[in-house]
Amino acid sequence: MKSLWGLVRDQPVLRETSLTAALQFAAFSAFWTTLAFHLNSMPEHYGSDVAGLFGLIGIVGVAAAPLAGKLADHRSPRLTVLLSSLVVLAAFMVLAMAGYSLAGVAAGVVLLDLGMQSGHVSNMTRNYSLKAEAMSRLNTVYMVTRFVGGALGSAAGNYAWSFYQWPGVCAVGLLLALLSIAALFMLRAPSPEGVLP
Repeated sequence: MKSLWGLVRDQPVLRETSLTAALQFAAFSAFWTTLAFHLNSMPEHYGSDVAGLFGLIGIVGVAAAPLAGKLADHRSPRLTVLLSSLVVLAAFMVLAMAGYSLAGVAAGVVLLDLGMQSGHVSNMTRNYSLKAEAMSRLNTVYMVTRFVGGALGSAAGNYAWSFYQWPGVCAVGLLLALLSIAALFMLRAPSPEGVLP
């Protein structure tokens, strides 16, 4: 376990992938934690059963994630992470503007799941290129950080909902997506794939 801190210290790519994944997953969790509240607040008072159906709609975004893997292979996985954060940002823009209808929520869910899955696949690709002999420890750091981000995002989403309802949740998602983009440019981890164009 002590060696995990050494990996965090010595692997700037791991720090970058873990932070961007945590921020993306935080945005994702803020949305899903509050979706049932939002649907219930609509004039039709949709229940949790409708919220569950949006998980099925999200499969469309997940199904497109292999395209991100191909893009990462042919271009740069770091570039694909940037694009995935931009997709998450676009998802919350759609949710903020059109999220008061089921169709608007559905469009946001597809984009959000596409961004999340694409970012995760690309971050894992970057991590796998670091140290083959430390793969399980690299994965431990990455996944723990990612899920801590998810837990904090759930808390932030609930807090935003309690004071500002849907606009607050969308603002949290937009902020987290912007921070995931900023992290890529601020950390600028040196790696074989080079810097972003």
